[in-house]
Amino acid sequence: MRNLFMKIIVFGGIALFFFTVWGCGDSAETRADKKAGSKKTRLVKVSNVSASAPEGSVEYVGVLMAYRKVMLASEAGGTIEKLYFEKGDRVRKGQVLAQIGTRSIRLRIREAKAALEAARSAFEKVESGSRPEEIRIAEAALKEAEAGLLESENNFIRLKDLRESQSASSSEYDSAKRMVEMARARVESAGEQLALARQGPRAEDRRTARANVEQVEATLAVAEDWLRKSMIIAPCDGIIAFREVEEGEVIVVPPVTVITQVVDLDRMKIKVSVGEKDIHTLTEQKVFEFTIDAFPHETFSSRLFFLSPTADPATRSFPAEFMVEKPDQRMADGMTIRVRLPFVDKRKKVKVPSAWLAEEKGKIGLFVVKDGKALFKTVTLGAYYDQRVEVLSGLDNQELVITNPAGLKSGDPVQH
Repeated sequence: MRNLFMKIIVFGGIALFFFTVWGCGDSAETRADKKAGSKKTRLVKVSNVSASAPEGSVEYVGVLMAYRKVMLASEAGGTIEKLYFEKGDRVRKGQVLAQIGTRSIRLRIREAKAALEAARSAFEKVESGSRPEEIRIAEAALKEAEAGLLESENNFIRLKDLRESQSASSSEYDSAKRMVEMARARVESAGEQLALARQGPRAEDRRTARANVEQVEATLAVAEDWLRKSMIIAPCDGIIAFREVEEGEVIVVPPVTVITQVVDLDRMKIKVSVGEKDIHTLTEQKVFEFTIDAFPHETFSSRLFFLSPTADPATRSFPAEFMVEKPDQRMADGMTIRVRLPFVDKRKKVKVPSAWLAEEKGKIGLFVVKDGKALFKTVTLGAYYDQRVEVLSGLDNQELVITNPAGLKSGDPVQH
C-alpha cells in the first residue's frame, strides 16, 4: 500500500506538471492573438484638399528711413570758434552751423589779395609798354649823346691839325681820339635805349608777369575755398540729430571728426530685401501698403522707386526702396515696417497648413486615408506664405489628408 501510494503521488505530480505547462503555453498564444487582433483604430480628423489660386499677400520686414541723412564733418580743421545749432534744431538749407578756424584763413585771404594787386600792377606795366614820357627821355638822351659826339669829333679834328703842325702833343691827340670813341658808344647805347622804349617789354617779360598774376590768383582761390570749408553749412532742410563738439575744441584733420548729422524727415523711404520669386510683383503694381510696428493698427501707402538690378550675394535677395506717400509726423528714422506684396500668380496650386506635415524615415510628407488606414506620402514643397505651404508634387487633388498626424505610422487603422 505504501508503494502504491508513492506511485500515485509521483504520477499525479507528473500529470500536474504537464497540465500546467500545457495550460501556460495556450495562454501566451491566446494573448498574442488577442494583441494582434485588438490593434486600436485611431480617430483622426481629415480634410479634402484641392488646388486653388493663391490669395492674400506675402509680408516683408523692412526699415523706415529718412530720404536724406547727411553726416557733417570739418575738412579744414582748427579751433571751433562758433556753433550755431543745438540737438533737435530744425535747420534750413544753406544755414551756417559752425565756424572752424576762420580767423586765420581770413588773414591768408587778405595777404593773397594784396599780393594779387601787386602782381596785377606789374603785369599792367609790362603789358602797356613804355610811357610817352619814358620815350621822350630816351630821345633826349640820344640827342644829348649825338651832340657830345659832334663836339668830340670837332675837337679831335682840331687837335689832329695842330699835331701835324707840331702845336699839339701826342697825348692830347690820343685823348681826343678816345673821347670820340666814348661819345660814339654813348650815342649807340642811347639809340638802343630809345628802341627798347619804343618797342616795349619783351614777350618773355609779359609771360612772366602774367604767370605771376595767375599764381597769386590761385593762392587766393585756395584760401577762399578753405574759408568755405571752415564754415559748416546745412546741405538740406532737416533736423539736427546730435552735437558731438563744443566751442573752443580743436579739430585735427585727419582723422575725420563728425560734428553733427542733418536728417530730412519731410520725405521718408522704406528699404526692403525682396526674394527673387516676388520681384515680379513689384513691376505689376504701383501702390504698396505697409504697417509700422509702432502703430500696428494703422496702414500707410508707398510707391516703388528703386529695385536693384543685382541680388545681394549673401542673401540672394534684391534690395528695393519705396517712397512713402504723405509721411506722418510720428514716423521716425529706423522704425520697423512690414510691407505686404500681393500675389500675382493665379495658377492653381495645392496648399496645406504647415501643421499637417509629418516626418517618416527622414522624409517630409502627409498622411492620407487609404482603405481605412493611414498612408504616408512623401511630397515636394514649394513657397510658404500665410502659414500655408505649397505642395508641388506627391499629393493628388481631392485626397483626404489627415490634419492631426501626431503619433501616426503608415498602415495604422484610422477612422474619421
